[in-house]
Amino acid sequence: MSKPAITCPVSAEKVNENIARVVAFFIILVVITGTYFKLPILIAVLAADFFLRAFTNGRYSPLKYLARRSSDYLGLEEKSTDAAPKKFAAGIGLAFSIGIAGLLWFHYDLAAYLSAGVLLICAGLESFKGFCLGCVIYTFLFLPFLSKANSSTNQ
Repeated sequence: MSKPAITCPVSAEKVNENIARVVAFFIILVVITGTYFKLPILIAVLAADFFLRAFTNGRYSPLKYLARRSSDYLGLEEKSTDAAPKKFAAGIGLAFSIGIAGLLWFHYDLAAYLSAGVLLICAGLESFKGFCLGCVIYTFLFLPFLSKANSSTNQ
């Protein structure tokens, strides 16, 4: 039995991968700060930022703005990549950050810390290794359902 290839969503839209990696680093800082100080409002602001990057061009995203300025300051070169995997990962980050904010709000600290740990692992992989765990999630959790839906509509 062969191992399935990792598949990412695809679009014609492009983003700068270096800026996406810097955004992931800022996500790490926000998640650590928000969970350490038990600030659900900070995580809710992160959720809003994820929403802006997942469902718009991210023009008004504070983290993307900071990442773009940091990238310019650090002299990071433009490295174009497909935007769809980044938007998909931002959608997953949105779900996690809403969950973390709610768990912190209702004082389910252990569950919030565990959820934050998953988000930190994903952001860390993106920021430090350039590895998008969203593509793995897409391949094994979403793609099978999309394939079934497409096969049932073709019948």
